Amino acid sequence: MNRLAVSLTALALSAAPALAQSAAPDSAPLYLSKDELASRLVPDKGGLYSQAFLSRHDNTVVMVTTRDKSGEGEMHPHFNDFIFFQEGEATFTLGGTMNGPREVSPGEIRASGITGGKIVTLHPGDYLYVPAGVAHQMQLKPGAKVKYAVFKTRE
Repeated sequence: MNRLAVSLTALALSAAPALAQSAAPDSAPLYLSKDELASRLVPDKGGLYSQAFLSRHDNTVVMVTTRDKSGEGEMHPHFNDFIFFQEGEATFTLGGTMNGPREVSPGEIRASGITGGKIVTLHPGDYLYVPAGVAHQMQLKPGAKVKYAVFKTRE
């Protein structure tokens, strides 16, 4: 299997909360126009982001996410994230130590922030792989908006 396919599969499995939701696996081809995809974006309860789930399988989830706020530090012990950045600009911290980690749901650890780690700036067209068990955090400048596709895979 080529590297991109492996990466996409791995990203889709790292969505622990999304995998916990029951949904039948995809069984038919799917095409969505840009407008149709935008109409599927559903805000999360906390108002941090909006997501459109595109594909769900036993160990894989594929979604598009938009957000206009920075996220908390997070870590998924059993899920990989494969992120394809589409719009906007964000700073992303990879690795480091989570500040005050807490489990918000099974397999979903959050923290007020991350100390240390590698910092990268994401631009449209960039790709980022976050292995299972690695702390990570996305930060946006005030007023910024971003859009990215995420493939999550369970290890």
